[in-house]
Amino acid sequence: MSLNSLANDPELQKFVAAKELENQLAAQVHHLTNICFDKCLESSGNVSELSSRHTTCLQNCVDRFLDCTMLITNRTIQRMQQGR
Repeated sequence: MSLNSLANDPELQKFVAAKELENQLAAQVHHLTNICFDKCLESSGNVSELSSRHTTCLQNCVDRFLDCTMLITNRTIQRMQQGR
């Protein structure tokens, strides 16, 4: 099988697209984790124990992250289905 025929293989293209999406989501998780940490904990200095304020802030940040992730995932699925 030649390199050109591999590049045109629909199954390989689907696999690569899925891996790219997986990498994008992982990068987004990393980015948003840093944002939540900076927003909720970084300004408090050395935090050895989470206060109720920290816990609430982190929970809200995670909830917004999950909302965003679901929105991004659903939009990506819609775009992939429209591209068929």
